[in-house]
Amino acid sequence: MVAKSYQNLPTVGDVYTLNNRKYIQVRMTNGTLKKVRWYNEKEYAKMYPEEAVSAVKAFQPPKDVLGFEKGYITIFKGNTFEDKEYFKLNSARYARMWGWYFVSTEDLPDDIPDDVTPVRLPWELVGNDDGYLKSDAEIAAAVETLIYDTDASEYQGAIGDKVNVVVTVERNIPLDGFYGASTMHVMRDENGNCFVWTTSARSWEEGTTHHIVGTIKDLRVYKRVKQTVLTRCREI
Repeated sequence: MVAKSYQNLPTVGDVYTLNNRKYIQVRMTNGTLKKVRWYNEKEYAKMYPEEAVSAVKAFQPPKDVLGFEKGYITIFKGNTFEDKEYFKLNSARYARMWGWYFVSTEDLPDDIPDDVTPVRLPWELVGNDDGYLKSDAEIAAAVETLIYDTDASEYQGAIGDKVNVVVTVERNIPLDGFYGASTMHVMRDENGNCFVWTTSARSWEEGTTHHIVGTIKDLRVYKRVKQTVLTRCREI
């Protein structure tokens, strides 16, 4: 870690050794680069004894900070958003990568809501041997495998193809973007294949059925569901 006076400045490059001391470059407020000392925990504690404890914790590997002391944490499958107050009251933690969770050193509460299921997330699925996290894409893939079920949906063509299909609206999601209000329709055909169409011209209610034609704009996977994304749709 660098001295206090440089801690709000961005570092450039990796730590390197020169004459048995470690250094790193920081970018000064005027844009120039400056070589500064990189201190280990003992050196930093000697310089700033009053901040030694908090500074060491701040630079701990994510494995320890996030609560994987025993090699895992407990995440949850289900609609955790509806139970956020429960998780707050029971001192659960929250991380953008996997949502609400309990660290491995704490026992799970006895009164876990019925609409969520605890699932162990092992460190090796999301982290490396050095105690640091894998890429966001690798973490998302690992977490989604644990908390989302496999889905019957399959892609219904290739990008640019025309589709002619009868669908039922599964979800109606209002959006408010740069160009104004629109609605994302998440729909299923009779075989369970998922279609997505976002438009400002229509807002179909959930549960309604429509015969549409449109063009495939994209093919993507969301929460392990293969989605055929449509554009330029019209109802027959």
